[in-house]
Amino acid sequence: MSPGAASSDAITVLVGSGADPNSRPALRKVYDDFAAQNGVEWDIRFLPGGGPEWDRRARAAITSGEDVGFVAINGQQVRGWVRDGLLADLGVSAEMSTVLDRVPVQYHLTGPGEDKVRAFPLAITGGVHTTGVYFNKAMLDAAGLQPPRTFADLRAAVEPLSALGAAPLVHCSGDVIFNEMLITWVLPMIAERSGDPIQFAESTIRGETRYDSPEWIEAFETIADLTTSGVMLEGSAAADYATMQQLVLQGKAAMTYNGSWLLPELLAGSPSVDFDLHVAAPPTVEGAERPRPILAWTGIGLPADAGASREIIHAFLEYASRPEVDRAVVEGLQSYSPIPESNVAIENEVAQEFLPMFGDAITPLDWLWEPEITAELDSQVQALVRGDADPASVGSAVEAVAQELRDSGRSYYP
Repeated sequence: MSPGAASSDAITVLVGSGADPNSRPALRKVYDDFAAQNGVEWDIRFLPGGGPEWDRRARAAITSGEDVGFVAINGQQVRGWVRDGLLADLGVSAEMSTVLDRVPVQYHLTGPGEDKVRAFPLAITGGVHTTGVYFNKAMLDAAGLQPPRTFADLRAAVEPLSALGAAPLVHCSGDVIFNEMLITWVLPMIAERSGDPIQFAESTIRGETRYDSPEWIEAFETIADLTTSGVMLEGSAAADYATMQQLVLQGKAAMTYNGSWLLPELLAGSPSVDFDLHVAAPPTVEGAERPRPILAWTGIGLPADAGASREIIHAFLEYASRPEVDRAVVEGLQSYSPIPESNVAIENEVAQEFLPMFGDAITPLDWLWEPEITAELDSQVQALVRGDADPASVGSAVEAVAQELRDSGRSYYP
């Protein structure tokens, strides 16, 4: 449907995750402007959470017979939805091809074993995120240190920072969902020494590479060494997301590895030490040519069963992806867009420090595994950080879950 065409009966239901259009004026304006031009009404249902409860409620909405125009879905959940036949192929219409051409291909998420685009982000879905190491420059300066570029630099920082009563790094392993981030930090760089990290992940899911292979064991060893070397603050295995922030603000740790989503909270915090916040690319493992930050986002997916609103949804996405519209959302939300040109509207200097990292960033490997594998990795990596497991036993435990999935036909590649 072309802009300006009236369609008084095109009522669309949105199932949301990420940013809530009902409470963010910069987002709501996109919907309202399009509605005024096209004579549609929006029923925007925001389902907060993004986890299992969101998944349950969103699935119920699109299987209930309602005409759901699109879902704003966490990228981590896309493959599970594709496995269950819930998401459409987005590349089948000319209008959607125009939209996908505007979004760099690194943000096109497919299902397992296919090349069909199933989901992608825009500024209107809350933008995109990547990962880096937040550091208190005042503390590093006091210790005579530069921001770490390698894991060797992290280990070398233990003694100088210990003299100041701090550890180099704290991680929120007490919130188990953040433990897969440690895997997605180190494993891509290890796998990339001999090939493509995404293909390595696919090979593991297919069972061609085991979860106790040398690459995986090295990844587990690297994470375990963060604790045994003193890089990781003692007690990180029990620290939740909020506690991690306080430990940085209190100067108990000079750095934390996390996503750009954390920046507003750290900037709003109340430090009790000299505090000069900055961010750097994730430190590299030995032999890695470059860091591999992750690309995390909530994106747009269309229900597999096309409703009466499908044509108007295609038109809306074409409108929302126009450069001037996308950039206006970035300006209003101050969150990153997958369309690089839009990010000139990012104003905060620390937020700007993340921008170069998007060039090396890739799909998080934990978005590729089955949910059961991710859950097992979260638990096992927490045990590594706590010092209660060894790398070999962790690899064996994850491989056992993978084999059970294959035996039961629930693997992505049975």
